[in-house]
Amino acid sequence: MKQKINSPSFNYYEHDYPITDPLVSIAKQYFKIDYLFPYQRLVISNILEAAGAEGFTLKPGINPVSGEYEVYDTQKNQIVILPTGAGKSLCFMLPGVLLQGITLIVFPLLSLIADQARRLIEAGITPGILRGGQNKAERDRLWKGVEKGSVKFILTNPETILQANVISRLQNIAVSHIVIDEAHTVSEWGDSFRPVYLDLNKLTCAFEDLDNQPVVTAFTATASEKILVRVREIVFPGKSPSLIAANPDRPNISYRLIHAISKNRQVIELLTETGEEIYDYPVLIFSRSRSGAELTARMLREQLGRDNIFFYHAGLSREEKTRIEEWFYASDDGILIATIAYGIP
Repeated sequence: MKQKINSPSFNYYEHDYPITDPLVSIAKQYFKIDYLFPYQRLVISNILEAAGAEGFTLKPGINPVSGEYEVYDTQKNQIVILPTGAGKSLCFMLPGVLLQGITLIVFPLLSLIADQARRLIEAGITPGILRGGQNKAERDRLWKGVEKGSVKFILTNPETILQANVISRLQNIAVSHIVIDEAHTVSEWGDSFRPVYLDLNKLTCAFEDLDNQPVVTAFTATASEKILVRVREIVFPGKSPSLIAANPDRPNISYRLIHAISKNRQVIELLTETGEEIYDYPVLIFSRSRSGAELTARMLREQLGRDNIFFYHAGLSREEKTRIEEWFYASDDGILIATIAYGIP
């Protein structure tokens, strides 16, 4: 911005005041994003302020007008509801670049961990992954990276992060931000087939005796009031987290219930719509059983005459799972038939 200034010494002087937005600068540098949505900016600012990030924290002082000591109400706990595609990941990735300590992100699905790891690597950031089945050497490399400062993001799942030895290790390092992603699963899955979710408070409460407690943020795309109450009870016991909620409706997502006598025939019709293949590939089809996933994949290969159709279930080796995950992520026209093991650790 150029501004003319009249002064006793100079009749005219021209100053240049470059206008920069530090958050957008970081977003562009690391994530190739040129702007932030208002909700993103609000959530990110809250995290940075609550975590005490240098240059982003408002320091209380005397109000020059009222003469009273100002107290800011930025809370260390918040629940964020943003629709799919609204950029939730950036809300914890961008602060993680600026925060001094570790950003710990708890995902419900292995596929989400893999996807997030890819995004961070593309941004030039080395993520640390904590998951089941790792050997001592893999864990040692992770903790060494944390100690050296080369790892600032830890991606994990509830089953792994709630192990006593892992929590003990985390208490001895600086954790700035704990993220609970897809927070609706805390209620929907914790009360049914993944009771470990009901113990997440052991993680969020593990740092209460420390002088610099981490910020805790729970993210989800949609949650009813009943689920929100449950999330508060489980993740934020005894606390009153702030709630930031945007409209969860997405006009580009549609839902349809189809009554079918033959599921196989119906699936084929959906994939071939009047004899011409649809363009909404890749396609992910969930099956209730391992045998069902294998039989459906075999049937579709025969009926559609395609080779890029695979199945995924818990009976596969870790190497096979990894190979299929990488294939499906990179595929533009693949079909994957999977049990719920596609996401479960």
